[in-house]
Amino acid sequence: MEEKVENRGGKRENAGRKKRDKEVKSILLNLEKTLFEALPKSINRNAYINDAVRKKMKEDGYIE
Repeated sequence: MEEKVENRGGKRENAGRKKRDKEVKSILLNLEKTLFEALPKSINRNAYINDAVRKKMKEDGYIE
């Protein structure tokens, strides 16, 4: 009797989660309820907050 060759499991090309364009660090952020509710749901909140932090850090001279 022939033995069955198992084709399941193992590494597959293009399988899994794709890498991000930029390296990111996850943090926990506490916002006041009014600020959170004021953020539009139709936008990418992560990008919006990143842009706001970047703008403030440039104004304060932390980054160029």
